[in-house]
Amino acid sequence: MAERRTKLFFVGLDGKFMAVNVRPGSDAQSLDAGLPAALIPTHIIILPTDRAQYVVSLDGQRFLMSNLVEEGATSPITVILNWKPKS
Repeated sequence: MAERRTKLFFVGLDGKFMAVNVRPGSDAQSLDAGLPAALIPTHIIILPTDRAQYVVSLDGQRFLMSNLVEEGATSPITVILNWKPKS
């Protein structure tokens, strides 16, 4: 049987989005973990909440994150209702 490996993603205490390879331990009740690797810096604040602050795609190649934006750094959003394309 091929050895199964997967990744565990988490936000480190320094705010970096991290990944670590994990696999089932030899006793089937534990995990063996590799060395964590920093992927990207984030602006996620680590809070004790049940709300997801990030989601990882099934293939582990894409991430959707809820980041804080500095005040004044946002642009206004224009919403156009009942828009119809020109013929």
